[in-house]
Amino acid sequence: MHRRTAPGDGASSGQRSRRPLRQSLRRRGRGRGWGRRRALRRIRADAPAVALPLVLVLGLAPVASCSSGESGQFLGTSRVTVAMHNDLPGISYSENYDRSGFDHLLHERIEKAMGVSFSEPVDVSSADRISQLEHGDADMVIASFSITPDRMRRIDFAGPYLKTRQGFLVDEDRPRSGGIEELRDLRGKTVCTWDGTTSETALAEVRTATGVTPQVLDDASDCIEELKKGTVDAVTTDQLILYGFARHHAKDGLRVVADLTIGAPQHYGIGLRKGFREDCRKLADWLKEYVGTSEWIRDVETSLPQLPAQDPGWISTHKPSTAAIDSRSCRDRPSP
Repeated sequence: MHRRTAPGDGASSGQRSRRPLRQSLRRRGRGRGWGRRRALRRIRADAPAVALPLVLVLGLAPVASCSSGESGQFLGTSRVTVAMHNDLPGISYSENYDRSGFDHLLHERIEKAMGVSFSEPVDVSSADRISQLEHGDADMVIASFSITPDRMRRIDFAGPYLKTRQGFLVDEDRPRSGGIEELRDLRGKTVCTWDGTTSETALAEVRTATGVTPQVLDDASDCIEELKKGTVDAVTTDQLILYGFARHHAKDGLRVVADLTIGAPQHYGIGLRKGFREDCRKLADWLKEYVGTSEWIRDVETSLPQLPAQDPGWISTHKPSTAAIDSRSCRDRPSP
């Protein structure tokens, strides 16, 4: 910026006479470019007042949509990790890297419906289903996961998508096992179930009345092997799971005792980590539509063909109602 010299500061008269002309020329020469530069200086001076609210707005934006799916995410991630069983034929089974069963078909439908990518399923045991969610090892668990009040306090569920009762699997080729038809036939028998399931609780409840001896092992395949070897007389868990085992081991003479059940009805739900209620409700709404379609019927019949063969009225027994889904989905406790 040029320094202006005041009159009388020692400048010659010629310089003073030329100053008005130079100043006039500068004023005329400012033109539009000068106006833009002056406006730019005003904008720069005002910039801090504008930038602060903009930063605040940008900083708050992700919080409002973290679980809404509007940012291409579901359950807080753009790539959902699902934990599933790998040893339940007809429900969730893996052999030579190929998965099959109803839970597997459900997983594929959910991935398509939610519009986000899913990773390859990770394996989970019954005892580790909740811990995998709580520790962040999985975003979703689809693993014949019974909805209970205790579990609802720790994680969220969307569902149920299937209902079942606890039944018994026996070995038809062994008289001691194959002769089990009624509850009283369990007296003095050894019955196997596995850790981390509601089946263990239900078996304990009838232990006194039946005189049964429970044997609790690590997982389902262990119990099946013990039944085939004859070291236990029956295997007990959800009937849907047992129908899958009966078909998978048909050559070994295993069968489900169709009319023998114990315990309360079991409602299979999809386990989610708490904190994503909006996404949970979105999944529950989709489940209500899916369960009401012929696709749900076809998926069950494809995965568990022995169920409709042995129980012609299976749909009314195993299909959950819309009210059942509403009362158990995305809550800390079942609604009345």
